[in-house]
Amino acid sequence: MMKKLFLISLLSSLLFSATSEQIEQYLSISKADAQLVSIEQVFDSMRQNQEREDNDTQEINQIYRGYLEEHLSSNELEELLALYRTPIMQRYVVEMESSISKEDMDAFLKDLEENPWSTERLEIIDNILNLTVKEEEIVAFYQAMTQRYRKASTDNNKTKEPTKQEQQYVDMMKKGAKEELLYGLQVLSIEEMRELKSALASSILSKASKVESGAMVHVMNQFIKGITSEPKSTNQDSNRTL
Repeated sequence: MMKKLFLISLLSSLLFSATSEQIEQYLSISKADAQLVSIEQVFDSMRQNQEREDNDTQEINQIYRGYLEEHLSSNELEELLALYRTPIMQRYVVEMESSISKEDMDAFLKDLEENPWSTERLEIIDNILNLTVKEEEIVAFYQAMTQRYRKASTDNNKTKEPTKQEQQYVDMMKKGAKEELLYGLQVLSIEEMRELKSALASSILSKASKVESGAMVHVMNQFIKGITSEPKSTNQDSNRTL
């Protein structure tokens, strides 16, 4: 009986949803919500032909955080927080926050081509890229982003292989991500690179990546639903005139 109660208690704790405070701590320490900037840029282009409220950004953040709360348990958040508090992950977050102009990036890549790094360092970069940038997650976001423009026949005949446009988007995103990794991690020693690769291979980070990707798709779906269900006032006015 005691064993059964213990198992029930353990299961309950594992399934207990994350709190808002845990989510805020996680986003603060991991900078995971930085990707919302990119989704805001997509929304900005969509807003050009749609009338939207000024509180879109607040809504996006609320939807994103709500999705994380719903799909990550309290225990999982504690595990993520513990991982991100390690020196190597803190170093990773700081270095990857570095911004660089296109001109400086081009100069950096040209110098790297002329003075290539060791094979091991480049292989670790590729391993980290594969751990942090998942093709299926990029495709899912692209499909959510372009759902208004895809024909029904395309949706009804989906294949496991990405379309040409989807693959081009994946290649573009992976290219940009790799360049950011090359630039951001250039200051790490080879020992630190090995340690980082091991940390990023954690199963809890894989779970978090899937959830964050799902949150981005969910936010996009909610935004698309809003702009397609609420016609522009200009259209309504023209209809009244007719």
